[in-house]
This record gives sequence, C-alpha cells and structure tokens, in this order.
Amino acid sequence: MPNNKKKTLKQIKKKESVIHPSSRKAAQLQRAFLRKDRLDKTKLRRYSESVRPIVDRILWFKYALDDSIPCATKADIYDLIEMYISRNDDELSKIKSLKMNGAVRPKTVKEDLIEALKLKEQKEYIEGFEIPDLMNAKNVKILREWDGDPNSLSRIKLIRVEDPKNAIDLKATVANLKKMKLNKGSDKSQGEKTTKAMELDPDIIIKN
Repeated sequence: MPNNKKKTLKQIKKKESVIHPSSRKAAQLQRAFLRKDRLDKTKLRRYSESVRPIVDRILWFKYALDDSIPCATKADIYDLIEMYISRNDDELSKIKSLKMNGAVRPKTVKEDLIEALKLKEQKEYIEGFEIPDLMNAKNVKILREWDGDPNSLSRIKLIRVEDPKNAIDLKATVANLKKMKLNKGSDKSQGEKTTKAMELDPDIIIKN
C-alpha cells in the first residue's frame, strides 16, 4: 500500500544534512516547503478575517473621540455607540432613494448586508457592546498611540457597554414582576380568609 503520510519540513531536514538537488529527498523537501507556505498563508488569512472587524471598530472609536478631552464620560460613550451603529444610515438612505418612484424593486445585496449588520450590532448593544475603555485616561492615551497593528491589540483594554434604555426596561420589568408577586400573595391571603369563613359558616354568601 502506498504511504500517503505527509512529512513535515522538520522531519525531512532531520533525516539528511546534505541533500542532492535532483534527489527524491529534494523534491520531497520542496513539497514540504510549499505546503508550509500554504498553511501559513491560510492561517494568516483566517486570523485577519477574525481580527479585522474588531480592529476597524477600535480605530473608529479612536478617531471619533474628541482629541481635546483626556477621556470620555458615560454619556459620551452612549452617544458614540449610537453614532457607530448608525454610521451606515446615510448610505442606506441613498440606496433606497435610487429606487424608482412607486415601483416595487427587490432589495439590493448591499442594502440587505447593511440592515443585517445594524440589527446584529443593536442586539450586541442590548447584551453588551464591546469597545475600548474610553473612560480610562491611561487606556485612551495607549489607544491614541496605537497605529492599528493587530499584534499590539492586547495593550488596549476593552469593555462591554449595555444599552441604558434596555437597563431601564429591565428595571421596570423586575418592578412589575415584584408587584405581580405581591398582588398574588395578597389575593391568596384573601382567599384563605374567605375559605376559613365559609368553613365556619357554610351558608355564607360572597358578594362582589
């Protein structure tokens, strides 16, 4: 049976110190070099695809923050996030305005992508939107010195910020649940009193 096991560059180099250019080993070494190069390029492409979006986001916040202030307030951060999520609204409006008056036309691919991205980011904002910590002056200084290199991304502290409107809605929901629970407990208590009264006097009539 043929041996299809792929040998690594390290394994081939380890076997022979001197390899003849026309030998079978030289061809094997060349294949191993090409395979390593292909794997390295694939790994780099996948890394770039996964890191690029967060790099672009951090750069946006870096340039959006007013240079005249050492750091942002919480209100500033909320405004910046809203601006970031709405950053493609003008482009979306232009795409929609190009449609024929009164005519029904299908959405373009770009229109679908922009709308899907905005929905995704709005959902992330509800759960916790990841941005650089702009309320930390030291972190802002590091951010302003950063040139966008993904390799030094770890120097920048990131935080998650939740939509304050969602927090207000959550508090209101919790308050309503507590109120419902109290009302339920009160109704239960009243029901127990009525049942006890009926046990004492079966002829009792309950009037609304």
